[in-house]
Amino acid sequence: MNEIILDKTKLKNGIYFLSDIDNAFESIYIAVRENEKRVYSDKEVKLLPNTSSSNPHKAEWEMRKRSLQRFTNYINKYNEKLNLLDIGSGNGWFSANIANRSSINIYALDVNKFELEQAARVFNFQNIYFICGNIFDNIFEEHSYDIITLNSSIQYFDNFSTLIKRLFYFLTDESEIHILDSPIYNQNELAGAKERTARYYISAGFPEMVKHYYHHTFDKLNDFNYKILYDPKAVQNNLKKIFGFKDSPFPWIRIIK
Repeated sequence: MNEIILDKTKLKNGIYFLSDIDNAFESIYIAVRENEKRVYSDKEVKLLPNTSSSNPHKAEWEMRKRSLQRFTNYINKYNEKLNLLDIGSGNGWFSANIANRSSINIYALDVNKFELEQAARVFNFQNIYFICGNIFDNIFEEHSYDIITLNSSIQYFDNFSTLIKRLFYFLTDESEIHILDSPIYNQNELAGAKERTARYYISAGFPEMVKHYYHHTFDKLNDFNYKILYDPKAVQNNLKKIFGFKDSPFPWIRIIK
């Protein structure tokens, strides 16, 4: 594990501000989250992925809990110390739930100041560093991270291949990128998915959000050394659905540098 040194002069209210804030995007993004009832109280965020009985997305969080458990089981096999970069960390729930190992340092990165401020309030852990920054800015040194996670966040990046190649720069040799709880489509599903997204945001009153939401396809993975570690369409998972067992509808994908 390489030592990552963050500029403490950029630290304010528990957040390292390493890039300029995109106020326009943050404003529309938070408005959408509030409309969807996804902006939670500090008390509710601290529970996640468990929820109170009043949480309108309780069923969804039950599925995300299973994704989290699979991932924590996976990284628990590592004996060495790890630097993990959590891209699109939002309110910090995922970072907090994998921070219970003393041998892991987590760098929770987002462009969203609002949710990062909440994360820093709720999860004041010694091994989590909350960072407001754009991954395409020069905010980290080369070969800084052992694992990078994109948990329900790739849909906010416009070019899949450009993103992955950029992340390779920050990975140590033979390290891994993990994509979790993120929509990825077959080519024949793409047009319909784009249409549904546009219809959703327009009907919700946020048409400008359409240009910030991107749809990625499985064929883009062919340029990389990848493996699907959880496939919701696998036979055994389809059988579970028949018997009422609900799990994530999205694949878990590992890409090795």
